[in-house]
Amino acid sequence: MPSLRHAFLLNAVRELGRSVPDIARSRDSWDACLERIREVCVTTLGMEYDTLTRFDARSVVGLFAHPEQARILARLVDERARLCEAHGLYADALADSVFAGQLLMCSRARFGLPRDARAADVLEREAGTPTPLPLPEE
Repeated sequence: MPSLRHAFLLNAVRELGRSVPDIARSRDSWDACLERIREVCVTTLGMEYDTLTRFDARSVVGLFAHPEQARILARLVDERARLCEAHGLYADALADSVFAGQLLMCSRARFGLPRDARAADVLEREAGTPTPLPLPEE
């Protein structure tokens, strides 16, 4: 059973890796990009994005069996933050960035640093490193 779970997670991370460039390309259209993020969340995690983001980070991480799942959701929340920033919604972008950080922090608290660090390595290899958000010009 653990090998099936591992195969499912690896497939989810690979799906995220294939989807991130599509999400980045669709940032010009708010609806298209948000719909793509929702689709990827259902495809990779089997849960609705809007449902997962309605709860606090600790509760959401408590639903997951592996740190990779928390990292996938954190990546999707970070992509939504980039979408908000691209459309000038800086308060929403900041809130999403904070939530993504809280997901990672809760993941480390629940799963421990070594497992979470391994999850980060797998996700970075498969999905690529996220680019930092540029600071708004004043």
